[in-house]
Amino acid sequence: MHSYKPIFFVFAGNNGSGKSTIRNLIIDKIGIDINIDPDAIARRIDPENPEKNRVSAGKEVIKSVNKYIKEGKDFSIETTLAGKNAIKQMQKAKEMGYEITMFYVALNNVHQNIERVAMRVKNGGHHIPTEDIIRRNNTSFKHLYDYAYMIDNLVLIDNSEEDGEIVLEVNNGFITYEATYLPEWTHPVRKQFEKD
Repeated sequence: MHSYKPIFFVFAGNNGSGKSTIRNLIIDKIGIDINIDPDAIARRIDPENPEKNRVSAGKEVIKSVNKYIKEGKDFSIETTLAGKNAIKQMQKAKEMGYEITMFYVALNNVHQNIERVAMRVKNGGHHIPTEDIIRRNNTSFKHLYDYAYMIDNLVLIDNSEEDGEIVLEVNNGFITYEATYLPEWTHPVRKQFEKD
């Protein structure tokens, strides 16, 4: 357990949601020096076919996260939240006295994610198979809903339009901000934290 409360920042959301863009805007403002990006690691391993190196990149991410948790450093990761690794890392960080802050970025429907990934490929970015995007969309939302309770600061960002908009914010179990219009995907989170 650390004597001070380090912060573990999680930038989560399905492929094509715009989490990398949002993360780049936020990390400069809050001054996070250590940023772990599995996609960047996979591209470093094999720029021609990064998707082929997801497992190797994932192992490197796990090793880095464990190291920073042990050292008690503030850091951020980027994740689709479709697998359980990020969940396990958040649980471990909580046990070590970390505060968890998650920025969850989503779109109104998975077809937007598919279109944005296709556009990214046209601009030289990496391809993600459509079936993976659809599968990750479902499991990512499920993990958000199932594990929202353990996140100290949760910021939900609707990135369906040109500029991402914060639509719901939950701090220490209380809703501290709610937009007038909440996209449907936010409702299960809101329901968990609404007080009678």
